[in-house]
Amino acid sequence: MRSITKALTAAVFAIAVTGLATEALAQQKPDEALKMRQGLFQAVKMNFGPIGAFAQGKGDLPADAAAKAENLVALAKILPMAFAKGTENLPHSDTKAEAFTSADFLKGFTMLEEASAKLAVAAKAGDADGIKAAVGGVGKACKGCHDNFRKD
Repeated sequence: MRSITKALTAAVFAIAVTGLATEALAQQKPDEALKMRQGLFQAVKMNFGPIGAFAQGKGDLPADAAAKAENLVALAKILPMAFAKGTENLPHSDTKAEAFTSADFLKGFTMLEEASAKLAVAAKAGDADGIKAAVGGVGKACKGCHDNFRKD
């Protein structure tokens, strides 16, 4: 399962780095873009969940915490592209339509990327206290968008 997640993340990151992601999203049908967005958020959950559980004292630090944190950095860079035009009002979307025109919404991804980068530094160093502190920043970035831009 971890190798699949790593492979998926690496593939999505490679597409983003080469600049093809924007073009590919422009060619996608809105419902396909929504499925991709939901998959990316599932990847965020799979990578952040075990580290967050550790920070809350609900589990051990995952052996691959550094890799998971690096995945979060990559996902934070890719996620904004998953909010393509035409996906604002799709059924089964949890995102409020106003998110698509909000500068604050995009700032949330920058916050997520910065917080994830701090988490990655701490995880690479094996700094348990640093990881716990950085988890709070990631959680704050996620919560900010969920509170303001996620449908109830």
